[in-house]
Amino acid sequence: MNTIRKLAATITTALLLGGGGIATTAASASSAPRLRGANESSTVRPTRFNPIINDGAGTVIKLRWSDWAGAAHAKGEFYTHKCKPNCAQGGVKLWPVKVEAWRIRGGNYTRFQYHFRRGIPHGQWFHGKLPRTWTIRYRNGQWRGKLV
Repeated sequence: MNTIRKLAATITTALLLGGGGIATTAASASSAPRLRGANESSTVRPTRFNPIINDGAGTVIKLRWSDWAGAAHAKGEFYTHKCKPNCAQGGVKLWPVKVEAWRIRGGNYTRFQYHFRRGIPHGQWFHGKLPRTWTIRYRNGQWRGKLV
């Protein structure tokens, strides 16, 4: 009987200590900076991100994050439409891109930068060629700047 009581006390102690660890982990995850957008796969370390609601063009997909704290850095592919003969029938082109998110306010990243590593997207849907690097800003629940 004494052995059962000792075993029960050990299990209870382990559960209490383990539960505290779980609560701490959950609190840490909920305090991680968020990247808000229109169709991100998650607000923390998303695998895809688009700041606006559209047909998917301009979405960064296949994101692989190297860090996620004061600033976040990732590599991925920028999804565009070829738009020949028109955007609906032209197919898709992917462009290698590096992205960075920084300046946390209210738990959200408020700056997001695209940097094209090889080639620069062009097409009728964004009226010519994009710059190699550009930054957008998040304010009042919306991204502002050069949105494609």
